[in-house]
Amino acid sequence: MTKKSDIRTEIIRQMLLYSSITRPELVRRTGTRAATVFEVVDDLKREGILSEPDRRGRKTGRRAPALSFHPDHLWCAGIDFQVRRTRGVVADMTGNIRAEAELAAPERTSLHACRNEIREVLRRLREQLGERWNLVRGIGFADPGLVDVEKGISIRAVNVPGWENAQTGKWLESENAVRAKLWPECTVKTYMEYLSRLHAEKPPKSLFHLGMDDGIGGGFVKDGVCFIGDSNQGMEIGHIVIAPNGPLCQCGNRGCLEAVAGETGIRRRIREALNSGVDTEMTLEDFSLAKFVEYARHDKAAKIIANEVCDNIGSALAVAVALLNPSMIVLSGELTKLDTVLTNAVTRALSMNCFAGALRELKIELSTLGAFDTARGAALLMRDALLKEEN
Repeated sequence: MTKKSDIRTEIIRQMLLYSSITRPELVRRTGTRAATVFEVVDDLKREGILSEPDRRGRKTGRRAPALSFHPDHLWCAGIDFQVRRTRGVVADMTGNIRAEAELAAPERTSLHACRNEIREVLRRLREQLGERWNLVRGIGFADPGLVDVEKGISIRAVNVPGWENAQTGKWLESENAVRAKLWPECTVKTYMEYLSRLHAEKPPKSLFHLGMDDGIGGGFVKDGVCFIGDSNQGMEIGHIVIAPNGPLCQCGNRGCLEAVAGETGIRRRIREALNSGVDTEMTLEDFSLAKFVEYARHDKAAKIIANEVCDNIGSALAVAVALLNPSMIVLSGELTKLDTVLTNAVTRALSMNCFAGALRELKIELSTLGAFDTARGAALLMRDALLKEEN
């Protein structure tokens, strides 16, 4: 790596992944002469992109101070548009949250209603920041459905009425006078799961994430790059057909993982049990996945359903492992509270359906992300896109 432009690009990439890093570490990671790396770093400091604690001489015997992004170089807003709520944050250049807002979803009947909800969250963020909103240079959007990332189009979210063929990127830009981009919600979560583990003793080279909340979605990241497919519709694990003659999915197919193991599928199984006169404490009144998990701790019928759901999830993950050979799987969502019922089913399905070599060093972990981390992830992905463009 000899061109300063290439070295600059690589330094920015390393900073985006690791947040803070020392000059000697950059020399090692780029494989470039120290003098050249230091020259590029100094340029980035002069431009206000990087900051660094005072360096008091070169041979003090102390560890070199860590470089970090200058927090006010640019800020980005992030919107996490979910089936039942919308969350938003504004994050500075370092990823620290400067404002956050949440709005429970009213009845959504149209695209206009959805947009009004997003408008209100952005208004609350703007109100919190006051004049500091001027630091916001972009809006990242975590979309609950299929997305055309390049064109900024929300193609369809089967669980959100009216959210279909929407020019979300252009709309956000025209209303807020800043750049905007959108990504599938599960892609954003996957990116955040990956970033949260990069400082571990042995960080994953690649990570597959399975989210199990209102719907079921997946994401895959390798070496810091999220895979979404050539037409932006990859990683739709929720719509892998598990039961070819199974129940109708909201996407139009039959037997999708989401239809048999998602909230809709669990509701259907409970309804069938109640209609058959099964002795159970379960009810569909004020149903939620959290309540189902509680039932599964002591109710026999709920335990049977939970085991079937987890077996189906394991079967879908076996396909993902066979195709992608990740070094880590991260599970998120309410169904992770099924604990060993879920993890045992996944381990069993993988051992029965995958090559031993693919499982030898595979780690399976549960998500530790917070409620606003998906919105923060959307803001960080927007930050990354803006920073790569200007550099």
